[in-house]
Amino acid sequence: MANECSISVIDLHDFPDLTSKLMAACEEWGCFKLLNHHIPSTLMSAMKLVIKELFDLPVEIKLRNLDVITTSGYMVPTEINPLYDSLGVYDMASRRGIETFFAQLDASPH
Repeated sequence: MANECSISVIDLHDFPDLTSKLMAACEEWGCFKLLNHHIPSTLMSAMKLVIKELFDLPVEIKLRNLDVITTSGYMVPTEINPLYDSLGVYDMASRRGIETFFAQLDASPH
């Protein structure tokens, strides 16, 4: 019998009763499926398009996303992990951090 795994589902209707399930999902998978979030599908589609455009940038441009701390910048796919491709914003809570991120990639912050 195959070993089945499934990503946790967090229903915001039942939140905060699911905080332990949320913590377990973050620790085990690093992600989860979110239900009843009320985010418009048009906004989610627009965000997916923006993310796709960022990751479709040439590697030379993505490499401008520098490490401020170890592994905070662009991480290229490797032979061991060929599907892992990431960009990093060092300080997402600061306007300057966001502006630096987009300036490194010659991308619009909008």
